[in-house]
Amino acid sequence: MSKVFTYQKTDKLKSRKQTQHLFSTGQAIHVFPIRLIYTIEPITSSTITPSLASLLQAGVGAPSRTFRKAVQRNRVKRLLREAYRLEKPNFLSQASLDHKRVNLFFLYTDGLVLTQAVIQAKVKEALALLVTKLNKS
Repeated sequence: MSKVFTYQKTDKLKSRKQTQHLFSTGQAIHVFPIRLIYTIEPITSSTITPSLASLLQAGVGAPSRTFRKAVQRNRVKRLLREAYRLEKPNFLSQASLDHKRVNLFFLYTDGLVLTQAVIQAKVKEALALLVTKLNKS
């Protein structure tokens, strides 16, 4: 299996400070049932040059108000992570991440759990919209 389709620890958005910054200042793209919240930050030459993995970090979430049981929330999050993992190489090849740091957060907004194929198509559509915004700036 190729190393291209991975979602490693360095790819995950884990920093509380970055997550709070993402939700307070981030912009959103809504492709039902997924809401993609993102921030694009320029990297200055004074900062240490980070690796490619830390230039793009992502997180996933499902609301506990909609999915009361943790089993359901965990399934939705697993489906979102898998869809992102499969679409990430295509996103990286299309997006121009030169001197930019991108944080992403996928929120699932529907009350029903859709199939993996539908969720992957919606994640692909949301990332395609983000690519157009990245290439404009």
